[in-house]
Amino acid sequence: MAHSDTLSRFRVRPAEPQDCPEILRLIKELAAYENMPDAVQLTEEEPKIVGFAMYYYTYDPWIGKLLYLEDFYVMDDYRGWGIGTELLKKLSQIALDTNCGCMHFLVVVWNKPSIEYYMRRGASDLSTEEGWHLFRFDKENLLRMAMGE
Repeated sequence: MAHSDTLSRFRVRPAEPQDCPEILRLIKELAAYENMPDAVQLTEEEPKIVGFAMYYYTYDPWIGKLLYLEDFYVMDDYRGWGIGTELLKKLSQIALDTNCGCMHFLVVVWNKPSIEYYMRRGASDLSTEEGWHLFRFDKENLLRMAMGE
């Protein structure tokens, strides 16, 4: 089957409330892919949804509005079919249509295939190119700081 024929079997669309069980399944599969201990086994039936992208908008004082890609995943059996490329195309269109100056996202350091995938498409690794480090205050430290400790 030709690449374009295979891709024509799929469509990129916004999620709907009835998609929640399928999206939850993909989120659990993504967690398993990222070596989380509570991985879920999938059934053999062909899924209706094979990938997803979860994003929101944020603001950077230097850049302006930006699209933040929180999660991006395509099931292993469906990789290489152009589905991820179509998702990125749609996300790029959404970002441009909503006046975003760029799209930010994180990739775990050991995930070389994804890093190479994004860099082939022109992504910049801000940790090496601009020297930025991502930090987090967990809830315990937020509480401690809020209490003035």
